[in-house]
Amino acid sequence: MAIARVQDQLASRVDRFFAPLQQTGRLPAPWRLTQAESDQGVTVVFEAGASSLVVELDRLDAGRPCFARTRHFNVYYSDLRRGQAKLEAAELALLQAVVDYVRSEEAQFDAVLTDQTALPEGQVAIREVEVDRLLQWDGPGAYFINPYVGCLVGCPFCYASHRGDLSRALQGAPKAQWGSWLDVKRNAAEVLAQEVQHHPPGSVRISPIITDPYQGAERRYRMTRQCLQVLKDAGFSPIVLTRESLVLEDAALLAATPGALVGVSLCTDDDAVAKAFEPRAEPSSKRIDTLRQLKQAGVGTFAMITPMLPMDPERLVALLAPHIDVVHLGPLFERERIAATLRAAGVPGPLDTGWEADTAARLQAGFVAAGVRVNPTEAPWCYLH
Repeated sequence: MAIARVQDQLASRVDRFFAPLQQTGRLPAPWRLTQAESDQGVTVVFEAGASSLVVELDRLDAGRPCFARTRHFNVYYSDLRRGQAKLEAAELALLQAVVDYVRSEEAQFDAVLTDQTALPEGQVAIREVEVDRLLQWDGPGAYFINPYVGCLVGCPFCYASHRGDLSRALQGAPKAQWGSWLDVKRNAAEVLAQEVQHHPPGSVRISPIITDPYQGAERRYRMTRQCLQVLKDAGFSPIVLTRESLVLEDAALLAATPGALVGVSLCTDDDAVAKAFEPRAEPSSKRIDTLRQLKQAGVGTFAMITPMLPMDPERLVALLAPHIDVVHLGPLFERERIAATLRAAGVPGPLDTGWEADTAARLQAGFVAAGVRVNPTEAPWCYLH
């Protein structure tokens, strides 16, 4: 296992790329660029009064629906208030201006996006990265942080896995299979301690999609624990999402942090199914027990059942409901990534949207009857969807 120490250059490269959009006249009035983020692909936030629009660049993939394509990128958008609802004229004008700009300037990425090498098969690469920022805007009164980027748990169905590909390419890092690389932000807590002095307290997701904050590397580095302590001292409320029981080692710290919430991701009640599709993650039974212990410790808890894999919905409700206040049910994205595995295992059900809808309906009915809220949309829960 190779471990390298590097200085993060991607954030400044992305900042420089988009800097001209801050010049007067480059964007339709009254839009302004307020944030660029590069952990999980390239994400740029634009605001106009109380309105905001998030524009994301991902590596070109003709198989993925998107707003527009350039030579190197798929371009996506989202509005945290209403998802992919129909664009208003002002928003459409902004998006078109951004797409036109990217097309005019993307040649500067030709070399890194066409000459990327590949990590040797079977090799695991860990980098200790020094960053200059951590706290990212996530909506009104909300932020997110990634103490790590990459995930050695490496679930094959992870819909976030491709997002790291672009970031690695733009950094000049080798192309690597999901689950074989990890970036450790070794100065995360120090940077966060400076940032929280300049932002009003709010909820902070750890981590939204691109990593597991309690994967095995946390035993060595404790980046997540250090960040939790900073947030507690500054009056911010963390929302942690993990698959790993290592979070229990921080149960006391989380219980002492007002507003702290911990969610556990799981896809089934069946440990054998979990082993087949999440081979490096802990069994579902252990994850459910982690929620039990967190709730007993006084921590607010929730579950993320996404994607839904073969299960007994009523049994899963019975096992989970006593230990959570909220559950989020989500679909299987990236179906092509896991289709062969599902068919080989003789359980193709999740590939059928009818099966998925029926399973979701049974889960929802069970959780509602048990007094557990399903997919709430108000803050902070809206930022989990």
